[in-house]
Amino acid sequence: MKHFIRITAGLMAACIAALSLAASPAVQASAAGIPVLVGYRGDINNDMVIDRSDVQLLTSYLLGDNSEISADESAHLTDADLDNSKSLNAIDLTLLKRIALHIDPPIPIYEDNPNGDELIPAPISVVNPTMPCVGEARVLMVAVNFPDAQHPFSADEIQKMCFGPEDPQSLYYPQESISAFYSRASYGRLNLTGKVYTYTAQYEINEYMKTDQRLADSRTRDDLLDEVLEALDDVIDYKDYDLDGNGILDSVVIALPKEAIGRDANKDGTEDWVPCSGTYYGSANHDGVKPAKMCIGARDLRSIAKFNKTWIHELGHAMGLPDYYRVITNNPNDQEGLRGNAGWEMMDDADGDFSSFSKLMYGWFKGNEVQIYNGGTQTYELKTLQDAPNCVLIPRGEFNGFYSEYFIVEFNTPTVNNSAQIIGDNRIPLFRHGGVRVLHCNAELYEGNSKYYDRSNKKQRVLRLISYNNGFFNDGKVITNETTDFAWYDENGDRTVDPGITITISDFDENTGCKITIAPAS
Repeated sequence: MKHFIRITAGLMAACIAALSLAASPAVQASAAGIPVLVGYRGDINNDMVIDRSDVQLLTSYLLGDNSEISADESAHLTDADLDNSKSLNAIDLTLLKRIALHIDPPIPIYEDNPNGDELIPAPISVVNPTMPCVGEARVLMVAVNFPDAQHPFSADEIQKMCFGPEDPQSLYYPQESISAFYSRASYGRLNLTGKVYTYTAQYEINEYMKTDQRLADSRTRDDLLDEVLEALDDVIDYKDYDLDGNGILDSVVIALPKEAIGRDANKDGTEDWVPCSGTYYGSANHDGVKPAKMCIGARDLRSIAKFNKTWIHELGHAMGLPDYYRVITNNPNDQEGLRGNAGWEMMDDADGDFSSFSKLMYGWFKGNEVQIYNGGTQTYELKTLQDAPNCVLIPRGEFNGFYSEYFIVEFNTPTVNNSAQIIGDNRIPLFRHGGVRVLHCNAELYEGNSKYYDRSNKKQRVLRLISYNNGFFNDGKVITNETTDFAWYDENGDRTVDPGITITISDFDENTGCKITIAPAS
């Protein structure tokens, strides 16, 4: 049985796709030429975000005032024809306002990318995560002590634990270091570093759960963050943690000591300091930088692997991905995520490597490392995902971008970031024999839970696992419509639509990879 850690967050939901799989001619599958996101309809100022500024520009245009519209912005005005009437009008303005207010999802614009040697621009960027997922990322971590509870280690000791170099010989490998885990997971395409500070809060732990704003001494998580940032303002230049220079703190981790675990000071029936990635609602601004999101919660620093993997998972939220599980209140041991030996995933269990879906969303694949099935009978080579960035994507009909419905086929081994689960000082294998797993992906461009998301956990969701008795598929296995869960979603969100293909596994080596052949079903 898996050992679950309940960590709350979520920024993206699943939707029902309306495409159907049509018969396609036999063509050579291509790894290059993968369409990339270049903008959104209605993004008049072309900053990859639809917000109030775009609404103001369209309003001015409709009122006949073009004085504030630059030549570049004028070129993007035609994309604001959201009602497809071939003219700009009040209906377009209303639709644009709905997108800017996050009522409706933005409409993406894709262009073909002929260069397969370049990284695919991170699709997750469309939800405007605060933390970079490619290139350089820098984490500010503050280990907060309280008058009634203290961490057992100094800032320098915590620094080595969380952001030290890779050490395959460590008892706590693969969670021996947050930085090392992300370097391996991203194939060196994300260089995550961090700096740790300590701070002792003014009040005892429970004082920061007086969330009734009517009380004169009301204090919240935001108040704790405000206090921390204000106190450290003289020793930290917060611009150092705003690598994209947008005035937003990229990421901040507020780590509370183990004495905060299990408390319910505000008597709301939930644990106060379960680690989470949440929104900051305050107004603090230091060095011209303000917080937007924060990772906050309590973990015992003496359990190094558990401490590190908690923040690996939460920083995954800071980069934009949701949890892949849903908590089932009447069965705390079953989180309804990706089950069984084939189901380990960092954004599901806070254990195991990131799946190829997560890596794809973060922009850790080059164009020629994602093979897209285009129809007919095609054979592909899969290498272990832990050693090399690669996967096969099977779209529903024609490929419609990464925010659509598709299958991803990948090969996993019990190595590198999949090598073990660490409980205390005990290393427990996640699984002993690797193989192929198929992921059913169904994501949409929307921040928050979509109205299409089914809370019963039986219908559409961002990510589902198609597996062999909750394990991996191995040599000779044939995946067909008779395989459990191998189906597209129908108009009601149920998995009933025959994909019309088979996947056959051959040349299998559980340590290195295999071949898969995708063909139309007979």
